[in-house]
Amino acid sequence: MKKPRILIDVYYLHVAQTGIRTYITSLCEEILRRKETDFEYIISPDYQLTKTKKYFRGNTSKWKNLLFQLLYFFRKQVILPLLSYYHQADLVFSPDILSPIWSRGKKVSVIHDTFFWDSPEHYQALWLKFFLFFLKNGLKHQGEIITITNFSKERLREIEAFKNISKRVVYPATGLVSNKESRNHQPEFQYFLHVGVMEKRKNLGMLIEAFGKLVQQETYKDLKLVLVGSRGTRKTLDDHDHLKNLVEKLHLEEKVIFPGYVTEEELAGYFENAIAYVFPSLNEGFGLPVLEAFSFGLPVIISKQGALMEVAGDAAMVLEENTKEALQAAMVRLLEDLNLRNELSKKGRIRLNEFSTEKFFLSLEETFKHILNG
Repeated sequence: MKKPRILIDVYYLHVAQTGIRTYITSLCEEILRRKETDFEYIISPDYQLTKTKKYFRGNTSKWKNLLFQLLYFFRKQVILPLLSYYHQADLVFSPDILSPIWSRGKKVSVIHDTFFWDSPEHYQALWLKFFLFFLKNGLKHQGEIITITNFSKERLREIEAFKNISKRVVYPATGLVSNKESRNHQPEFQYFLHVGVMEKRKNLGMLIEAFGKLVQQETYKDLKLVLVGSRGTRKTLDDHDHLKNLVEKLHLEEKVIFPGYVTEEELAGYFENAIAYVFPSLNEGFGLPVLEAFSFGLPVIISKQGALMEVAGDAAMVLEENTKEALQAAMVRLLEDLNLRNELSKKGRIRLNEFSTEKFFLSLEETFKHILNG
């Protein structure tokens, strides 16, 4: 019996750096690993080649960003539809949000969060209008939505354009695990850790201020804070320069470390050796670093934010108030309570089982079956 064909568009890997990149790579690696699946998968463009390309990635010039956007929209609205007919696809899967307006078969967009609607002021107005036009119209006919938390699903229900479009939740997986290479990157100091693009919504200024108050205490004066990650991808979102200035203002230059973008082995090393992971974000669609921290047995502190609490379950400390005083108190409590650290570490590893790559892949396949069967 002929298997249904799923066309997966991975073109966004040219620029993806955070959650969407992990989502795409987890899916593609699992497809390549499995000898038998319920569908025939066509990954386009070539996954192994695309994931290594760096031309459009990182802090690139304006003309290069514009070039990618033009190529991206041309790909979505012209090339991808033609490929859907060439490959006789039954479903076109876009893990990077945007589906084509026309194509063969059904269309599925993965909408990871609602940042476009929550904070439109952080995006160039004309570009955002253009993008949302194609997003809405791409899902009007034969389109469905997969999102990554129930929190995001509820938020999407509030958006008028999507009220009549089916929405399903499939939890993604974390791709970062402890390995021997990570042990080659062992910092010679104790530190709290945060990993992520330096955007304003990450609330890292509050983390730096809380840490500044912490290290004023003699007991904790030798601690450091490691903020791994690159600048925000857009100037309106970027918080890097403000954070650097704040560190100087608080005289924390020797205590707050900005490694920038690091290799996967180096990143694993930072997770492997941290005291705890701190995630005070104001707005997340999922919060993948929480799972990455769990995979290394790290205790985690999170803000009282819907998606983060959904992902972490009872395995993280939740700030009752998003203030530097509350965060400092939580950090002190972790430092002073070994039993609490061990308890959170154990709960984190148990919680991680809900987000395995296998479970992600099987849930996605089951969702494809429901979509194709109407």
